[in-house]
Amino acid sequence: MGNVFHAVLESFADKLPVEGYTWFDFPKEVGERLVKECLENYAAAYGETVLYSSKRNEYLITRMERILDRTVQTLQYQLQQGAFTPENFEMSFEMASDLDAVNITLSEEEKMRLIGRIDRIETCERQDKLYVKVIDYKSGNTALDLTSVYHGLQLQLIVYLNAALELEEKNHPGKHAEPAGMFYYHVKDPLVDGKPGDEEEEIERKLLEKLKVDGLVRAEEKILKDLDRELEAGKKSLVIPAAYNKNGSLSSRSKTASKEQFEELCAYVNDKIRENGTRILGGEMEKNPYKLKQRTACDYCSFKEICGFDEKQEGNSFRRLPTFSDEELWKKMREKGEKKDGNEVDTGTAEGH
Repeated sequence: MGNVFHAVLESFADKLPVEGYTWFDFPKEVGERLVKECLENYAAAYGETVLYSSKRNEYLITRMERILDRTVQTLQYQLQQGAFTPENFEMSFEMASDLDAVNITLSEEEKMRLIGRIDRIETCERQDKLYVKVIDYKSGNTALDLTSVYHGLQLQLIVYLNAALELEEKNHPGKHAEPAGMFYYHVKDPLVDGKPGDEEEEIERKLLEKLKVDGLVRAEEKILKDLDRELEAGKKSLVIPAAYNKNGSLSSRSKTASKEQFEELCAYVNDKIRENGTRILGGEMEKNPYKLKQRTACDYCSFKEICGFDEKQEGNSFRRLPTFSDEELWKKMREKGEKKDGNEVDTGTAEGH
């Protein structure tokens, strides 16, 4: 389903300008027609014998169409609420192979090249600055977790942001690119609690609340307003993970970071990737899987049978990773950056599996 969602959304974005529309102004019926066309085209290219091979799969296509209809309508709403404009869809690193963010120098003679595809990049110009946000479509329930980032288990979204900042600054000479946010959009058509007599507007509000992006947003009023112009004191955003208290301060439930924290996070992830690459070149390949809370590196691993890791065997145990509060994590990342700036040698090891 994830492959279908990505392919259809990419095709949908390509078809909009051909039809004479943008993400901001396509009518609902046009969106539904284009979703249906894109999905049918993808099903045919994928092989009808697969997607139409059973009644279950035929129903699955109907369900995916419903989810995608909800998705394009919600993405349109989120754009209409702010001042950001889509710049790139499904941007492959291969199309921008000269980016420092994806060509990591390990030594004078060695580099590690990352491959990937950013689902969506949006920008907003303000004087000499270009604010950038990235969105990654997810069909599961992935949430940004700073503890996982710190241990090197969730680096993708920050890598995308680093690459997008560098790319957009190249594409807009004279503009300085800065992060506005990085988000996951969960492609789904959720159920909401309701009661007989609920107004359609109230039901729609509950759906938008469930479909707002998850991630990290820049904690500056002007940027928050550019992301959701209706966000004000005493209100919770239906677009981004942010809310204001009645006194105008940001709610503790908001997932925000300062400009300095974004810079620290981006630099930390670059260092973590470089650290991992050095270990790969060094030939490290011992069985040393992590356990973080109830999650382990083995949960969805395709190589369990080959690896043969089993806690019942002597010498086999999970590497248990500690958890920290967000405040502690920001402090740790800042201290690591200060050590690097002070040319101190960091002997820590990457925490990936």
